[in-house]
Amino acid sequence: MDATPSPLSPDAPLRRDSHEGEGATRGTARMEAFADGVFAIAFTLPVFNIVMPTLGGRGSDLGSDLLAGWPHHLGYLIASLIIALYWVHHHFSGAIYRTTGHSFLLATALFLTMIGYIAFPVRAFAESIPHPGALPDAARFLSVALALTSLSWLTKWSVGRHFGHVDDRLDPAYVDRLTRTYRRMSAWNVAAALIAWVDWRIGLAMSAAGLLAKLKPPETPRYCTEAPVIEGEA
Repeated sequence: MDATPSPLSPDAPLRRDSHEGEGATRGTARMEAFADGVFAIAFTLPVFNIVMPTLGGRGSDLGSDLLAGWPHHLGYLIASLIIALYWVHHHFSGAIYRTTGHSFLLATALFLTMIGYIAFPVRAFAESIPHPGALPDAARFLSVALALTSLSWLTKWSVGRHFGHVDDRLDPAYVDRLTRTYRRMSAWNVAAALIAWVDWRIGLAMSAAGLLAKLKPPETPRYCTEAPVIEGEA
């Protein structure tokens, strides 16, 4: 008996003309490989902001010099946390998207732009902590950057869903719940950025709370049909 899936089956090979006017339809492998490369670079670069103190004489002041550089270490830890949390959720989204197209790739590039940039406002904030006069503006800068990063994630999701790149085997109610979750996350971060201009401490605390909320694992994907085989399994 011929086991070849029907062209209408969700398990059928992808057609390159499935999204008319969007260029060739392709799988997500190349997009995920490129995104992982961006994440890897973004995750690595902040460590170069940690400056090794100059050793003079016997180097007996090294301990105090290292302690004096604590803002650099703090900036590295915060930037690594932000990038790592977004990578974890981006990795999860590999189970959600099934295809890519022109607009979706552009939206993904916008999101990756913010991932590559986020370490700079983090550095500005961390290095401003010893300088009270600069701290409010640095905190607002970081809150705005986190809001823009969250909005870029929502944009990527919205564009991918609009152009049909979300796996059509998923339960529509599950997809709707993801949409509401991402909208709430973005609204929270935008509100935090706006409040930061009134009280930077409250705004920054809200931004931090929104970020830490990403520690909660996302809901397991729900499928209307049999779930696809996980990559690497027989």
